[in-house]
Formats: sequence, C-alpha cells, structure tokens
Amino acid sequence: MTPLQWALLVVGVGAAVAVWWASRRRGNGLRDWQPGGGGEPTLGLPRRAAEAQLDMFNSTGQFDEFGVGKPRKVAPRLDGAPTASEAATRPPVQQKIVALLIAERDGTHINGPKIHAALKAQGLAFGDKQIYHRLAGGEPVFSVASLLKPGYLDPAEATGFSTPGLSMFLVLPGPLPPVTAFREMLQTAHALAQALNAEVYDMRRKPLTPEALLKLEHDVEHWARQHPTA
Repeated sequence: MTPLQWALLVVGVGAAVAVWWASRRRGNGLRDWQPGGGGEPTLGLPRRAAEAQLDMFNSTGQFDEFGVGKPRKVAPRLDGAPTASEAATRPPVQQKIVALLIAERDGTHINGPKIHAALKAQGLAFGDKQIYHRLAGGEPVFSVASLLKPGYLDPAEATGFSTPGLSMFLVLPGPLPPVTAFREMLQTAHALAQALNAEVYDMRRKPLTPEALLKLEHDVEHWARQHPTA
C-alpha cells in the first residue's frame, strides 16, 4: 500500500478509537452522539477535542511502535459502591488500548456484504456506536470498525458500501482476563483476514510478525501483572 493510503487508513483508525474512547470516558455510550450533517462525517465532538483524540495515532501520540496504547489514568471499574475511604485510597486503573489493522495487501476496497458475512461468521455482534463487538456478559471484549471515518459498519447499508479495511481495538480492563481477551482478538483478526483475502497489520503499518506479536502479548501480560484486580 502507498504511504498516502496508509495515512488515510490510520486517520480512520484514529477516528474510530477516538469515538470509542470518548464514549468510555463519558460512561454513557454514544446515545447523544450523531454524525455531522452534510459533507464528510465528523466525530460529533468539539473540533479541538476531536483533534486531540486523533493525536493518539500520530507520530507523537499514545501508541508505541507495536500499536500498544500508553497507560492512561481513568476511574477504576467498580462492582459495587465503595465507601468514602475506599474511594479516596483506591488507586486509578491505567487503561490500555491495543489495536490491529486488517487490510488487503494491494490496498483495494472490500465490499460491504463480504465484510458483514465475515464478521457474523466470527460471532461478532453489531451494536453500540454502529460497529461490531465481541461480547462477554453484555460488555465488549474488543470492537471492530471500518477504517473510513467515522468507522460505521451498519448492516443496513452493506449494499454499495466498501472500505479499504478494518480496525480492531481492545480496551483494558474489560470483561475477560487481559491475555484471554488479547488472544481472542488476535484469533478473530486472523480469521477475518483469511475470509477477506487480507492481512493483519500492526500500528507500524507492517504485517504482524511473530516478533511484533510476542511484544504485544508480553506487554499485555505485563499490564495484567500490574493490575491484578482490573
């Protein structure tokens, strides 16, 4: 793929994950978010906020060379209401994002019906934010979005739709143990790539090599050791 094609794809990934990240921080999904009217769809966020979110994917952003999100301090996941003292002493959980790309080797677009058939064959569910999710207990383990802004993959619009590829992203902590969630995402990524005549890439826009895969898994394992209760 050409540098221009990759640049466009990475912007698309940034848009999809920015929407997801914004919704996770708000804690109430994207029920109040709508695409902009007319012209190219927008994130539905203030311009400066949207630009800040997209900075996650630029050369000085929040992903390392292997596509692993740098730690972010966020409120801890709570199973029940904590006491005031617990809330004051409980350290924040550092969220981590791991992302992969799926794209055809020659940069050609993949048509909508083929994409949706492959996603459904892997047991992924269309839902929140108009993208697909692997669910566990009703919560997303990882998500799949189009590489074109704003990332929608609406089955109702499959006919006539095409995209150069897909972005997959895992946000830790989640409903499954971190390493289990990562391995499920990786297995699904390879299955989708095979079904779509595509290839799995890391965030360096390089084919996912055994070395890069090992680095990703070790990083997830390290994060899990640091957050045993997440």
